[in-house]
Amino acid sequence: MKVLMVGAGAVGTVSALKFVQDAMLEQLVIADAVSARASLLADRLSDPRVVCRRLDAGDRAAVATAIRETGATLLLNAALPATNLVVMRACLDAGCDYIDLASGGTDDDGVPTLDDQFALDPEFRAAGRMALLGMGADPGTTNVYAAYAAKHLLDETTELHVRDGDNAVCQGHDGFVAAFSPWVFLDECLCRAVSYRDGRYQLEPPLSGFEPFDFPELGVLNCYFVDHEESRTLPRFFPTTRTVDFKLCLDDPTIETLRVIQRLGLAGKRRIRVGDASVVPREVVVSLLPEPKDLAGRLRGKTCVGTLARGMAGGQERAFYIYNVADHEAAFAELGVQATAYQTGIPPVIAARLIHEGRWHAPGVRSPEELDPDPFLERLAGEGLPWHVRDDTAGLERPKVRLRSSREIVAA
Repeated sequence: MKVLMVGAGAVGTVSALKFVQDAMLEQLVIADAVSARASLLADRLSDPRVVCRRLDAGDRAAVATAIRETGATLLLNAALPATNLVVMRACLDAGCDYIDLASGGTDDDGVPTLDDQFALDPEFRAAGRMALLGMGADPGTTNVYAAYAAKHLLDETTELHVRDGDNAVCQGHDGFVAAFSPWVFLDECLCRAVSYRDGRYQLEPPLSGFEPFDFPELGVLNCYFVDHEESRTLPRFFPTTRTVDFKLCLDDPTIETLRVIQRLGLAGKRRIRVGDASVVPREVVVSLLPEPKDLAGRLRGKTCVGTLARGMAGGQERAFYIYNVADHEAAFAELGVQATAYQTGIPPVIAARLIHEGRWHAPGVRSPEELDPDPFLERLAGEGLPWHVRDDTAGLERPKVRLRSSREIVAA
């Protein structure tokens, strides 16, 4: 297995650390637009199979050249989602399988979206290559959990609710933090969130849909609609499902900060004049926040990612929450990282192994829930992420939170 990994941030660090534990790995090329970041990670690994190079993920020709020169059989894109489409096309140019962690773009910002990526399906099929989209924690593991529920727990799936919680406290910092890319975090929280209700895609207002959710080991945390890939892809592959949504736990200070950022226009992506300078508001905000990789060792608490699947089994209505919990301190003790990066960086490595072995190789552009969940979940616990199934059938008797109907409907 020859891997070209683009992006040497917090998640890329976890993936690289796991790749070098694999005997099947012949070569790992760590590439980043900041050459020092790539070389520091390569030096940390201290493995003769690992090399580094400077690479701009937004340069299609440069990425294709890197694939050819390194002989990479698989590319893991751990850079910003805005680069996905360029990197996918470079993989088609040079002949390479592809994995990314998330998709980018909202309806009005001009960044390539998930649909743009799926539109490359015919080209990947014709090339006999596979592009696996959203293979992190969520999306990624959560999609696999949905597939597991449909295969093993339910005869008919009617609802899929992804819930992501984190009760961590950051030592030495009492302000706003993002455990993953702050740029992506602002995108997901402040745009209108896609949900799927009553068999139709809908747009929910930012930071709406308040719901207390009881997370295993973490307790009850307040969750809100956040725009996420699962709400778009899961309805495609589970046709009996009538409701799909994603909610992220956000504490009161974070909600307050996000709303201030939104009201002041500080999430803006277009340049503005400030005196004699020209700045992008969002770049200013992001530059003031700690980088996710720098949170390692400073977070105390746990994070839980899972999928609540509801439906029919044996003629009765049932519900199951399939999940994993990661401890920030334990992740730091094992790999020197924080738990969110740990949960996100491990799944693409497992997927890469399954693709290399041919167990997950299906030419075309794929989403994780299309594939057999069993071989992935067999390996997940062995990589430090034991997963569990909680029977939530009793909760079906509790009153459901009523949501205000969205005024806008989007095409499926």
